[in-house]
Amino acid sequence: MMQVETATTSTSTTTTSPSNSALSPLSPRLVSICEEMNPSKRSTMEDCCVYAPEGTWDGPPDVAFLGVYDGHGGRDMVEYLEDGLQWHVAQELCCQNDDAPMATRLERAFLMADIHSEQLGVSMSGATVAMCLVKKHSTNKKDDDDSSSLRTIYAANAGDARIVLGHEGKAQRLTHDHKPDDPVEIERIEKAGGFLFKQRVVGVLAVTRSLGDHCMKDFVIAKPYCSELEIRLPSANHFFSEEEKEGESRESGESSSSSLPSFLILACDGLWDVLEDQQAVDMVWTHGAHDPHNVAKHLVKEALAKGSMDNISVVVAWL
Repeated sequence: MMQVETATTSTSTTTTSPSNSALSPLSPRLVSICEEMNPSKRSTMEDCCVYAPEGTWDGPPDVAFLGVYDGHGGRDMVEYLEDGLQWHVAQELCCQNDDAPMATRLERAFLMADIHSEQLGVSMSGATVAMCLVKKHSTNKKDDDDSSSLRTIYAANAGDARIVLGHEGKAQRLTHDHKPDDPVEIERIEKAGGFLFKQRVVGVLAVTRSLGDHCMKDFVIAKPYCSELEIRLPSANHFFSEEEKEGESRESGESSSSSLPSFLILACDGLWDVLEDQQAVDMVWTHGAHDPHNVAKHLVKEALAKGSMDNISVVVAWL
């Protein structure tokens, strides 16, 4: 049985792992999660965040799993994905006789999860998905270059849930928003016999890819966008220095962006509809220097202040 850390309540919650008192030797070293129903705008909570640390799920022991699932038409699809998607990903990763690229494996996992959900009777509900795998490389003692500072990130998404990397002061988007204003998506849907009406697929859905939504599967497909990125963390492999925690170096502009910790932001459109990628990254660095365990909550509060109309779910993973 998989051990998965989740925050699935209908109000704002924060989860840190593995400890509030010390950073973990695992990667990610610390994960902050916050979910907000946004009750003044929404009467139900249809989002879900998932974090499975290294060694706690059925995947390879040196890989962590993170995901954000943004449901619509009820919670059925999200509740299936909460355990189901990483199970299918694990099956793909642990297949010993398969040398397929990671993108192919993740695509197959998405498609199998989509098919399985229909077999289980999840028909009307759907969910956009953003998930990633974080692989920590082991130290190569024969090499002067410490490979333990390397991280490989495998990202995949379907819909408008998004993953952004904060690295060396810059925001880098690792996913692609599948929306009805995308010319490639418009062409694909029209070739399949569908149409767009008022920026919605056949006048119904505001996203062009998702898991579930089986009554519209001819047009709203589950095939994800996949990306792969290798980054090297600062050689010191530190978190925030005492000066940065006090805010002195950041306020004076003396801190080097290359020495700051890198992180991932996974979030649903409740955040991204009101915050640009770089704005979110800047906020994480600003609040992370003082309160790294609660940076996801700070992002959610900012989205609420900016008038987000949706559920808001955020995962921030410090690499």
